[in-house]
Amino acid sequence: MRIRGNLFYKLDRHSKEYQEYSFDFHRRKKKGDDARESGKRESLAKNEQTKESKRNEDSSPVEAKRTTLIAKNGKAYTLMNDVSGSVAEEMRKKVRTLTFNQLTAPYHEPFCLDIHISNASARASVIHRGTSKVVAVAHSISKDIKFDMGSTRNEATCRAVGQILAQRALEDDIHNVVYTPRRGERLEGKLQIVLQSIIDSGLSVKVKLKQRKHKKKLSLPQ
Repeated sequence: MRIRGNLFYKLDRHSKEYQEYSFDFHRRKKKGDDARESGKRESLAKNEQTKESKRNEDSSPVEAKRTTLIAKNGKAYTLMNDVSGSVAEEMRKKVRTLTFNQLTAPYHEPFCLDIHISNASARASVIHRGTSKVVAVAHSISKDIKFDMGSTRNEATCRAVGQILAQRALEDDIHNVVYTPRRGERLEGKLQIVLQSIIDSGLSVKVKLKQRKHKKKLSLPQ
């Protein structure tokens, strides 16, 4: 509180006047203040000591096992170093920067084709690669196909799904599409029927097949 003449008013905590009158010597220290501060410091120091002791206890059995391995077999230490070094080299090789073509492909070829064949239905869709939005889709369980066709998964239905998708894509002024099969998929059966019907309906599809690279086996030094 601040008194001025016969009036008194409350100071705002954010004002400069409050900061000027908020020194420690304006407030009387009580007898228990020093004891409380020292108690807080002691409790913090004890907590830190307990945490450090727990960390040391957790790490001690692992270090003991390592020392026993090194003591029993002199080659264990070298083997561990060799294996860790080879794993680190593999991790470095996996981290790679994308090429110019990989970075610019979503802009040169903005639309991709997605075909999913399940035990119950067939679905084909055109997706914009930049925004990941579905531009056109045809599904065998949709009302316009399900009631006209006898089944939702036979060859005739797959052919109809491809024709309808190509028609809807051409209406949206989409003429070129990129298709990359999923991992483990083969261009055969119903998948091939859907893809061939899309191509026959006037949509040009560029199929990209991923080349598998054989992994080299790690040979531990003897």
